[in-house]
Amino acid sequence: MKKITLLLSFIACLIFAQAQNLLVNPSFETWSANVPTGWILTTTVGGTVTQVTTTAPGQTGSALQVAGSTGTYSIQQNVVPPASAATFDTNKTYKLSVSYLVTAGDGTDARVWSGLVTSAPNVTPVTYYAVPATHADSLITYIPIHGPGGNIVPATGTYGNDLNGYLLDNRTSAVWHTYSYSFKFPAGIAQFNFAVRQYTAATVIWDNLFFGIDPNAGVSELKADLLSVSLKGNTLSVNNVTDGSTVDVYSTLGAKVQSSKLENKAIQLNNLSKGLYVVRVGNMTTKIMM
Repeated sequence: MKKITLLLSFIACLIFAQAQNLLVNPSFETWSANVPTGWILTTTVGGTVTQVTTTAPGQTGSALQVAGSTGTYSIQQNVVPPASAATFDTNKTYKLSVSYLVTAGDGTDARVWSGLVTSAPNVTPVTYYAVPATHADSLITYIPIHGPGGNIVPATGTYGNDLNGYLLDNRTSAVWHTYSYSFKFPAGIAQFNFAVRQYTAATVIWDNLFFGIDPNAGVSELKADLLSVSLKGNTLSVNNVTDGSTVDVYSTLGAKVQSSKLENKAIQLNNLSKGLYVVRVGNMTTKIMM
């Protein structure tokens, strides 16, 4: 029972690690020259930004308040894939979320306006992912993240356009809301442009922004016991993974004890004492007993 409990704790730690926020300064705690660190603030005409302490429930510290006069105000940050990868993993489910409180406006005050970027960081001009011209259900999760509405095709308009739903109007209730959306990337996306916008005469407080691997999808994506392995002596054979894949071995306490490249469908387990271990390749895991 103790070993099972430790194993479950280990898997929970893996899921927690996948929930890492890839945004810099997501709650606007640090500022430089009256701008929150890591963020790009742009406006077509006017607007002011202020660091305030009216934060979302469960949050402490500061938040960003934007009061617009005319035009569009954008808050954005380009995010690169985790773990030094060149592009985002197409097999993982990502999530964005924003907490917000609208204190002035006309009800069409704010919305998510994120995009998928194919050009590498620091490359000019920035090239965005081209939205397919024709609609197919399998592509719904691949178009730019606008909305609410996410990637749902509107009743009218062209696929990839008019996804212009506004965040829920909460001016009169004075209750914070959180909007979230989960999606997968197509191949070749080198950056994610996390962005929200607000519009003429709107005043919005933003806090607790998140972009990273969806922690709720981690349970299903972990796929425990999908690896087909066999152990003979110190030789671990992995039957359903291609050569060259990285095979990680963990103790039940969650410590990585070995990392090896698969050759001829096998690796050698060196210097491991008797006991229970977890073997992981990508999102697949299994247990072995030495």
